[in-house]
Amino acid sequence: MSEPEKKGSPWPWILVPIAAVGMFFVLRECRQHLPPAPDHAPATAADPKPAEAEATPAPAPAPQ
Repeated sequence: MSEPEKKGSPWPWILVPIAAVGMFFVLRECRQHLPPAPDHAPATAADPKPAEAEATPAPAPAPQ
């Protein structure tokens, strides 16, 4: 005796594509309304902060 073939529910076949298309449009709208990313330039040798740190003289040793 063979087992009768079980029929699956058709709802996942309907709901998953609808949810995927819906998420596509939601994420596309979110991406279009994001503010532009701040411009973070990497620190280079021309950066004034490292030059200031090197130009600062070391403190004199304390008298004994």
